[in-house]
Amino acid sequence: MHGFKYFIQGILTGLLVALIMLYYGLSRGILDKKPVTIEKTVTQQISEEKESAITKAVEEISPSVVGINVVKLKKEKVRTIFDNDPFFSNFFPPQYENRVVPSMGSGFIYTPDGYIITNDHVINDAQRIIVTSTEGKQYEAKIIGSDERSDIAVLKIDVKDHSYAKLGSDKNVVRGEWVIAFGNPYGLFEYVNNPLITVGVVSGLKINFGFNTADKHFYENMIQTDASINPGNSGGPLVNAKGEVIGMNTMIYSAGTGGSIGIGFAIPVSKIINISKTLIEKGFIDRNFYFGFKLADHFNSAVLKNKKGKSGESELISGVEVKEISGGGPAEKAGFLKGDIIIAVDNIKINSFRDMGKALLELKDYKVGDSIEFVVFRNEDYKKLVMTLESFKQ
Repeated sequence: MHGFKYFIQGILTGLLVALIMLYYGLSRGILDKKPVTIEKTVTQQISEEKESAITKAVEEISPSVVGINVVKLKKEKVRTIFDNDPFFSNFFPPQYENRVVPSMGSGFIYTPDGYIITNDHVINDAQRIIVTSTEGKQYEAKIIGSDERSDIAVLKIDVKDHSYAKLGSDKNVVRGEWVIAFGNPYGLFEYVNNPLITVGVVSGLKINFGFNTADKHFYENMIQTDASINPGNSGGPLVNAKGEVIGMNTMIYSAGTGGSIGIGFAIPVSKIINISKTLIEKGFIDRNFYFGFKLADHFNSAVLKNKKGKSGESELISGVEVKEISGGGPAEKAGFLKGDIIIAVDNIKINSFRDMGKALLELKDYKVGDSIEFVVFRNEDYKKLVMTLESFKQ
């Protein structure tokens, strides 16, 4: 009986000690620290969500983006009282004068010593070019080289060890991936000393516009994006989620409004790298090339005979015929022979002399040093010949 009494007293004593320790723990805030821990976790989670791949790419690329202000001289017609007069206008020829016109655009530094990529149309006819960096500093830029046809220009400012953009690759770009357009829309860069950004996706790839006779630009393999590109964005980088430049913002469809409607185009970075390297080395792009062969002026497919192809079946071969080959020229070095029938140029089917001229001069932006793949029909067989374009020497 006494043993049971002591057993009950022991249990009650243990419960009392436990209650005392619980009270002591609550008073010291041991248990009430759990909500604080949860609150910190939520804050960290929100912070991590804000720091996405896009925000990291923006932070990484922004210091390399610059605003470009240009002073241009534009030739304008001087209006006179005789302009609309059918009689006196014949005696007073039109007069023109140069007018100073301010312009703006974007660019990005891609080497630590201050080489800048931008569009040719941003700095064309410039009398003075002022570059504004994200540090708020202004530099007078020098034109290293500019190419109207590709619409690519290289500038240089006097800096050392500056932040610069990493050039990526456009080979693995896919439709639907996120991209960021950086730039100086409507000159807003100067007010915040930072590029403005828009985010979208890659809408299309390898968009070809060919040669525009109006502005003399040749746009091929363009990257289409729905990231807003507005006046002043030209020359700014188009960047992927890894923080790599995959193109340069260049042109938009605006439906006559002048603003973005979500259809913008960027020059692929592979072309930028190719052209800018040559501009730095030579200051210009040499397109004064020659092929080293003469073709039939008007190749009439009706006079072609049925020839036996690889399939063993008779087939009609149409194309242009090589009539003459210059000794030591690109065609001879590539292995062309007189009588070869050219049926394709860089995967473009050739049916006539007109097709040949269009493929070589209008559909592709070739320059000295480029290689062209021809498919020719010779001795009842098909052959691939690769020609490297050489500069024409008079």
